[in-house]
Amino acid sequence: MRRINVASEPMLHGLLKLAWPSVISMLLQTVYNLIDTFWLGKLGKIAISAPTIAWNIIFFFISLGSGLSVAGLALVSQYTGAQEHDRASFIAGQVISVTFLLSLVIGILGGLFTDTLLRLLQIPPELIPQTAIYMKTILFGMPFTFLMFAFNSLFSGLGDTFTPMLLTLVSVSLNAVLDPLMIFGIGFPRMEVFGAALATVISRGIVLVIAMVLLLRNKVSLKLKPRYLLPHWHEVVRILKVGIPSSLGQSVTALAFVFITSMIAGFGAVATSAVGVGNRVTSFATMFSFGLSQANSTMVGQYLGADMEHRAFRVVWLSFALNMLVVGTICVLTFFFGEQITALFINEPEVLVEGRRYFSIVSLSIPFFASFAIFDSALRGSGHTVQSMILNILRLWAIRLPIIYLFGQALGIVGIWYAMLISNLAICTLAGIVILRKKWLQRVI
Repeated sequence: MRRINVASEPMLHGLLKLAWPSVISMLLQTVYNLIDTFWLGKLGKIAISAPTIAWNIIFFFISLGSGLSVAGLALVSQYTGAQEHDRASFIAGQVISVTFLLSLVIGILGGLFTDTLLRLLQIPPELIPQTAIYMKTILFGMPFTFLMFAFNSLFSGLGDTFTPMLLTLVSVSLNAVLDPLMIFGIGFPRMEVFGAALATVISRGIVLVIAMVLLLRNKVSLKLKPRYLLPHWHEVVRILKVGIPSSLGQSVTALAFVFITSMIAGFGAVATSAVGVGNRVTSFATMFSFGLSQANSTMVGQYLGADMEHRAFRVVWLSFALNMLVVGTICVLTFFFGEQITALFINEPEVLVEGRRYFSIVSLSIPFFASFAIFDSALRGSGHTVQSMILNILRLWAIRLPIIYLFGQALGIVGIWYAMLISNLAICTLAGIVILRKKWLQRVI
């Protein structure tokens, strides 16, 4: 375990030391998605469309519990900054228990109503069978997904981004091995789309066991004791008070993406395949910013816990500058080589044309979308999740969806790419104004 003492580190040095394991974790998570896309692309556009459609819906269910991870990071980081380590461990136990119970409910209900949901969203009939198989498998394994996110947030709150990186490495490695074996039936029955989803569930389950052993055996900074896992109503309420606004913001955001995906799917498998590749490559382009966001969130929380509000404010703008430099450079490449990048995943002429249009338009706004993530991470790290919720709702429901409707009607699928461009620029500006007003510079412990 490599824990960073934020209060005693020079700011840039501490930020980079926290960020690089988070960046590697984001890279590994992107590889996770790229592996599925690569192998399923060999089966054709129907197979590659299944996880593209399913994951936007799955993210909606995940977002319902994501606020618990946000609350865990905010509270653990601030208690750590205040040198109250036993309280940090106790809160961690409470977060784990509540997360597990919620994930069971969400996973079971989501899995049971998958087919109904896909029909309500008017997913084209030819895409429903494969999408439903993929989606049900991931949803029934939802406790593994929820708890992995919770553990990563808790470790990060301590200033330990190295342990989550190692856990993610193990998970991705297992998935990389199992994916082709289960998809194509090498040593297993040939399971195709179901195999890709099952490989994800199995790899996360194994890593979850490892993380729990580390915690209970006190191999990391969190000294988790079995009694800390028994829910205490007062602490559960505190966690929910911080977590619910974040969950609402992210779930409403995810719901918007469900509608966006449904609209794109209405244009057929070509458009859906293009945006599936585009989303995954965009995730790769922004991996630095999301790793940096995790580090930024931790530092904001610990600075506020240590009553260093001025440093909490400064670290946000330092993160913003680093993000614009790195992500902007990457997006220059995606702007000029969008068609070639699409061809790495699927080599169907119609998809290549749409992929080139996607990257030529959306790439221009990705550094600003990534900067919004930096600003949002500061609000979450401070525990001021209501402001984060409002910004996330505005980003899609008040800005992107109305523009998508208007531009989509007038321009077709290319109108959706322009709507993404405009909404990313607008929300970055709004979030920057919120950060400048400084009302979030108050701790919540």
